Amino acid sequence: MNLIIVTFSCLTLCNGFLNIINVITPDSLTNLPKDFSIAISNIVQGIPTKALTVVRGNSTNIRSRDMVKLICLLNENNIQIINLDLTSQDYKAIYFSFLKEGLDNSEERISLILCQPVECENLILELTEHNLIHRSILYIFYWPIGEPSIKFQRTMKDAMRVAVITNPRDGVFRIYYNQATPNRLHHLSLVNWWSGKLYRSPVLPPANLVYKNFQGRMFDVPVLHAPPWHFVKYYNNSTVEVTGGRDDKLLSLIAKRLNFRYQYYDPPDRSQGSSISGNGTFKGTLGLIWKRKADFFIGDVTVTWERLQAVEFSFVTLADSGAFLTHAPAKLSETLAIIRPFRWEVWPYVFATLMITGPALWVVIAAPYFWQRRRQNHLDLFNDCCWFTTTLFLRQSSSKEPSSTHKARLVSVLISLGATYVIGDMYSANLTSLLARPAREQPIGTLEALEEAMRDRKYELVVERHSSSLTILENGTGVYGRLAKLMRHQKIQRVRSIEVGVRLILAHKRIAVLGGRETLYYDTERFGSHNFHLSEKLYTRYSAIALQIGCPYLETFNSVIMNLFEAGILAKVTKDEYKNLPEQSRRSEPVTESDKESTDISGDSITGSQMQSESSIGLEPVSLVMLRGAFCLLGAGYLLAALALIVEIHVNRRSQTSATTTDVSSTNNLSKLRSMGKIKNSIRQGFRKILRSIYDNIDRAFGPE
Repeated sequence: MNLIIVTFSCLTLCNGFLNIINVITPDSLTNLPKDFSIAISNIVQGIPTKALTVVRGNSTNIRSRDMVKLICLLNENNIQIINLDLTSQDYKAIYFSFLKEGLDNSEERISLILCQPVECENLILELTEHNLIHRSILYIFYWPIGEPSIKFQRTMKDAMRVAVITNPRDGVFRIYYNQATPNRLHHLSLVNWWSGKLYRSPVLPPANLVYKNFQGRMFDVPVLHAPPWHFVKYYNNSTVEVTGGRDDKLLSLIAKRLNFRYQYYDPPDRSQGSSISGNGTFKGTLGLIWKRKADFFIGDVTVTWERLQAVEFSFVTLADSGAFLTHAPAKLSETLAIIRPFRWEVWPYVFATLMITGPALWVVIAAPYFWQRRRQNHLDLFNDCCWFTTTLFLRQSSSKEPSSTHKARLVSVLISLGATYVIGDMYSANLTSLLARPAREQPIGTLEALEEAMRDRKYELVVERHSSSLTILENGTGVYGRLAKLMRHQKIQRVRSIEVGVRLILAHKRIAVLGGRETLYYDTERFGSHNFHLSEKLYTRYSAIALQIGCPYLETFNSVIMNLFEAGILAKVTKDEYKNLPEQSRRSEPVTESDKESTDISGDSITGSQMQSESSIGLEPVSLVMLRGAFCLLGAGYLLAALALIVEIHVNRRSQTSATTTDVSSTNNLSKLRSMGKIKNSIRQGFRKILRSIYDNIDRAFGPE
């Protein structure tokens, strides 16, 4: 019974207290407390600022004289006033566009918001949804009754500057600030108060002092496996273990300097993120920062214009350049090494020289016979000149000179010197060098060469998904645009990481990977530098730490990074990562088929624990395998000689057969001619007898009796 009475009494007291609150806190803010205008004027001067936006909400119905007094007092202190109200959605849109314009122009915006607590809670929620959060924007809320609610404080983001002014009693105003402590989120701390004058100046503590020491704050940092920046091991329970990396060391240095802790986690989409897509989404770890679900991300994050629309970047942690990686040029066929000392453009001139020298020598020898009109067998002389010059070029001994004149000997000496010292020795020297260091294919070092290889030689270009390299190809013009068009015909265009692309190059020769030069260079060191070819520098790219837009501790991070840069520690950490390359990860096994064949034949075993330089791999002793081109040429010569011998024998046999046939046919023809002659003679004699008999008969007829 007593318990029921006590409960009823409590309920009665609570109802009475709620009625008192409703009386004290009306639906609208109608008047300002005493000395409010003076306090606001002193607070604004102590921020300090030269412009203030006074915003009144739907729950604000302040008397005109109070507003005039506030505005006049601020104007007297040379503070520009912008008076806005949020009585309609159009006016609210104007206010939001005003704040957005300040973000675009990097102008400071300080707003004094006068409304009831419920509307303050709704307004700060709308400001958060519109992402009007930046260190250059300060929202000063006047909380008329009590202290700020838990809902209001939970809505505040870490990068959002919020100050709350309360009036606990007449003539006293307290100032709370959400960025007064570095390790407490969603919390308003008392930083100053006004009682006739400000307790301290400036009113709000500066960020470089607040975030100078994070006091052991814990950060959850997304991490990606990207050697040499991070070496990450992924486990089935969505946990990760970072075993090292250059950026892991850099983050540990920054954490030690600023006194904060961090723990890595596996992001949902294991990629960096390139830009805000057309449907308003941003994938990757940078998308988490854009949505303010992650504080910052450190890695090989390239600064691009598309990414600057979603995140902010610190001072540069790495100055790099873009490049692409291809398979090392394979060795050319050693069988054709005998014709490779001269390029294909030279061989036509060599053969033309060989063809011209014979007729030229013939002209020198035969010219006197023409103008002296002496008889000479020029066909045999021409044949002798051609064979003589051919023997000179082939370095064969020949004692049969086509002529013993001084002019002919001078020309022969000149041809012999040219064939021996110009063509022969140069050819021999180049052939020896090619056999000692076998020639390779033409490397792909420029974007134009890569485009030609993709178009004519079926090369494929891959990039890391959601990376800056992909953005350059998608938004680029000229050769980048043409490469992007060629990539659309490929089955594989994007890979999970640069390391996956490098492994593709090892497995498939006709693959190229576009990315950062430092990352590509490190991977070539890991997998054997002689297996790859790194292109020229394409463009300059800078990497930095990605943070939320309006991050309050950006200047603190920049200060630490600049100190590390000026002291040379950044360069030292990068160099140490190359020096500390694990021996078990080095691979120098030959990848090209020609490398494998030469290794098997020579019997040299290449161990995976020792890195071999390009010079030591390229220089090899001359072996019979390298001379197979000469043996092939010798075999071709023997085959040609055998064919010539067979043809000559066949021609000789046919000539002998034709001669015998000619003798028999000539005998038959002679007998036929003799018989024909006899027939002609008999016919002629018969004809003569007939004519003589006719003459005799005529003579008897006309003669005397």
